[in-house]
Amino acid sequence: MHQLACALKRQGCEVHVLYSKEPKENLDTDPPYKIHWTRRFQFATINLDIFSFAWALNRLARRERFDIIHGNAEESFFSSWICRRHNAIPFFTSHAPYVPSTGMLRALFNPISFLKSVNSYLLRSAANRAKRIITFSQFSRNLVLAGLGEPEKNRVEVIPGGVDSSWFDVERKPSDNPELVFWGRMEDEKGIPELLDAMKIVAKKFPHVKLTLVGEGHRLEDYKQRVRKLGLIPRTIVPGWQSMEAIQKLVATAHVAVLPSRIESFGLSVAEALGAGVPVVTTNAGALPEIVDEGVTGTLVSPENPVALANAICDVLENPEKFRSMAKWGRESARKKFSWDAAAQKLIGVYRQELRAISKYIPDKP
Repeated sequence: MHQLACALKRQGCEVHVLYSKEPKENLDTDPPYKIHWTRRFQFATINLDIFSFAWALNRLARRERFDIIHGNAEESFFSSWICRRHNAIPFFTSHAPYVPSTGMLRALFNPISFLKSVNSYLLRSAANRAKRIITFSQFSRNLVLAGLGEPEKNRVEVIPGGVDSSWFDVERKPSDNPELVFWGRMEDEKGIPELLDAMKIVAKKFPHVKLTLVGEGHRLEDYKQRVRKLGLIPRTIVPGWQSMEAIQKLVATAHVAVLPSRIESFGLSVAEALGAGVPVVTTNAGALPEIVDEGVTGTLVSPENPVALANAICDVLENPEKFRSMAKWGRESARKKFSWDAAAQKLIGVYRQELRAISKYIPDKP
């Protein structure tokens, strides 16, 4: 969100972003765009931020008279109504790995299943009412169409995301002993259980190997216990959340970025790893084959397969020159494919199409 907003601002757009935060959370930030805050609510089964976002967005739209209101995730559930009220066009970006194929009313016939995935139905409703839907990958577009139906294909546009330009400036200085690095959410869908199992196998072949797992999430403490249970202390470090700069320092000395997701609607960490020029081992799940060209810019293995993952990691460690060359190709590929400025230009083009369609906005520049 931040990177895209900055890129839109560089293209000359007036940009406002509505974020949520905890009641006592103090955030110090000074972005180039206009930033607004609303309250964040924590609840087990339903995202109550839909109400705080709606209240804050309605006030903003009344004051600012936006041309476009671009929602993200289920927080934008009420955005289309607010757009109608204030004469704006609703856009929606879908990052979801799953979009239900029915609406909420039909889902209520199975109340237990509905309650377990109510946020997915909120997201589906927000997407269904948007004028245009943006996805970061063809895989994600296919998920949206599977949920909303093939007749909606003209509403769904693929605009790949970008990576922060600082990733392209990472200076690689691999350490003497083999180092592996992962960064992302501490959740099973990121493939961390199989990564730890693979680490156990790799350590038998490379006794001095070290793995750093960076991130936070619901399973963080579970993974720390799993590390102890597998006997991977001290060769596996789980430091929790780290800044982008700290992650880049880890990547600079690492021999392999291992990012074995079970499903990805885009795969930002993989794109960042390519941009940094580090050899990448990931999976062929979801959108990842759209990012990594197998055998050319990185290595793809089957998801949830610790043995295949371990073999791929060992292959990189045993053939450093081969994979160093692949990493260079990966960095060049990332430079061309994952630019936020390019994404912003494409998005502005789609904005213009819709604005021109209602004769609201016709100039050549934003």
